[in-house]
Amino acid sequence: MTERPFLEVRGLSKKFGDHVAVDNLSLDVPRGSVLALLGPSGSGKTTTLRVLAGFESPDAGSVTVDGEEVTSLSPSARRFGMVFQHYALFPHLTVEENVAFGLRDRDGRTARVLEMLALVDLADLGSRNVDQLSGGQQQRVALARALAPSPRLLLLDEPLSNLDPALRDRTRRELKAALVRVGITSVFVTHDQEEAFAIGDMVAVLRNGALEQVGSPPELYEEPATVFVATFVGRAGVLPGRFTNRGVTVEGEMTIPARTPAPLAEGHPVVVVIRPEHAHFVSHGGVPGIVRSRTYMGGRALFRVETETGVLEVDAPVDAAEKGERVQVTAERALAFAADETS
Repeated sequence: MTERPFLEVRGLSKKFGDHVAVDNLSLDVPRGSVLALLGPSGSGKTTTLRVLAGFESPDAGSVTVDGEEVTSLSPSARRFGMVFQHYALFPHLTVEENVAFGLRDRDGRTARVLEMLALVDLADLGSRNVDQLSGGQQQRVALARALAPSPRLLLLDEPLSNLDPALRDRTRRELKAALVRVGITSVFVTHDQEEAFAIGDMVAVLRNGALEQVGSPPELYEEPATVFVATFVGRAGVLPGRFTNRGVTVEGEMTIPARTPAPLAEGHPVVVVIRPEHAHFVSHGGVPGIVRSRTYMGGRALFRVETETGVLEVDAPVDAAEKGERVQVTAERALAFAADETS
């Protein structure tokens, strides 16, 4: 018998005036899994998180946690943990006092605080004021405080957005490790694809309040259901083309093996998406174009090539081409989507 999802979201909708912020959203999150809500600004991810937390009431739909519908419960009655974007720590309190703030059991409070600080590797900093900590350390204090009352579900609102890139990379590894150790079901909001892929077991891509696709990071990258997902999740070049039984034909000549989400008829117009790592420079037989930029990435570079009908990106050795050079590009494989189904 299949285990029931720990978190079930069914038909969730929320409007602000005439604006539809969340549109008939349904999601299942297994027990102990981490779900990332990923999307651009205005996609509905933060509103979804606020509805889950009970800070906003939905216009339709339901939220069920561990078999209990919580849609009409107050935030405190839901017994969820929350890590806010700006952490919401108390600067006049020590690290230990911040972590202990939501605990009611005075007898076990000290032991629980020490346990949480050890979990986030801050056991030696309990007596410090939080304004003496780095941004990454403050983020871990916020996580420890959210976990201290043993919440049923953990919600995180862009928890790493205030950190600089180098610190963000290290902190997201620490955050993922802590969530794995605790084994708590979690939902977090991010607009950063790398963050979503690094922390999330599952990723739900939202657009204009609606769910475009949900799946594991490899599924979203290798098998995107829509052009939006394909181009939002990872880098990609886009060209128009036509479907054939041998693949897709672009710019009238080159045929590339392609994966399609649904069967297509011979000659059907398609949007062709090519990942940089699947594109290559060739001496002849490729799509002609001009290198418009070269972005250095260590021993390799990302080349932006303008063709007659679109732009391709090529991941190649730094000396493969120069800016302004006329080149030809081929690809070992591509993704194809029916042109009349994209918007």
